[in-house]
Amino acid sequence: MRTSLSILAAGLMFLSGAPVFAQGHGPVPDTGMIAIGASAGASIPSDGRLKNGVEIAANVEGYLTPRVSIRGQLGGTWQDFQGQAFTGTVKPMFFDGNIVYNWEGGAWHPFVTAGVGLYRFRYEETAPGRATVEGTDTSAGFDVGGGFEYFFTRHATITGEALYHKVGDVNTALAPFSDPSFWTLSLGLKKYF
Repeated sequence: MRTSLSILAAGLMFLSGAPVFAQGHGPVPDTGMIAIGASAGASIPSDGRLKNGVEIAANVEGYLTPRVSIRGQLGGTWQDFQGQAFTGTVKPMFFDGNIVYNWEGGAWHPFVTAGVGLYRFRYEETAPGRATVEGTDTSAGFDVGGGFEYFFTRHATITGEALYHKVGDVNTALAPFSDPSFWTLSLGLKKYF
C-alpha cells in the first residue's frame, strides 16, 4: 500500500509541473485524443471469507467523441482469507474493456462506465500442518460503475472511481468461490495526449 501511494504521489508531482493551459485550443477530451492513467485504492470482496484489500490499476483510453471513449484497464487486488481453518491470499488480476460516457461540467467531469473482462485469480492457501498450495483459476466477468475527473491542468486530471466487478465461479484448492465478485474504490491520475 505504501509503495502504491508513493507512486501515485510522484505521478501527481510530475503532472502538476505541467503548465495550467497547455498549447492547443480544442476541448479536452476531444475526438481522437488518447489518455493514460493509474489509480490505487481498496478492494471490497463480496465473499465474507475474504478481507478487504488493496487495488492498483492502469488505463489506456481512446476518445471516439468528446463524451464517449473506449478504455482498457489492467488491475489487480490482494485479499487475505479470514475466519477459515487455513490461511492464505487470493490475488485477482483483471483486464477489462469498457465504454465510458462523461459529462461536461467545467473542471469536473462525472462519468459512468461498463464493460467485460477476463479475471485471473492466483491463490496461496496453507492448512495447519500441510504445505502451501498455490494455483490459478480464470473466469470471465463484467464491471459497471462510475466516478469523476477533476481537471487541475488542461490535460491532466485527478480521478475517483467505484467499480463493481461481477465474476463467474472460481475454484481454489481449499475454498471454491461461487461469487468471487468485488468492488474497487480508487483515486488516481490521468493525462491526455
